[in-house]
Amino acid sequence: VTPHWTTQEIRKHLNSFLFSKNEQVHSEVAWLSGGERARLSLAIIAAQSPKLLILDEITNNIDLETREHIINVLKHYPGAMIIISHDRHFLEALSIDTVYCVENKALKMYI
Repeated sequence: VTPHWTTQEIRKHLNSFLFSKNEQVHSEVAWLSGGERARLSLAIIAAQSPKLLILDEITNNIDLETREHIINVLKHYPGAMIIISHDRHFLEALSIDTVYCVENKALKMYI
């Protein structure tokens, strides 16, 4: 997604998403764990820096280290986010200020 980046820039970017070992960097995606795939997806998104992120249950099937890293990355994300999650602690850690809930087929907003 970043053909103009040097190898050093790519390695630095991947390192910031906890991919620091050669075997991690050169591994096929099929061999990555769920947490590693989540981090890789965020690394790809961060490299492109879209103006809006839509994340659906991103904390499912990840380890605690990856969860904390995702929180740190998202706290510094400059764009807008729509996050779908049942994980209240995750949303609180991100200081989400507006929450919409679907209850009894009705949409409710909490501030």
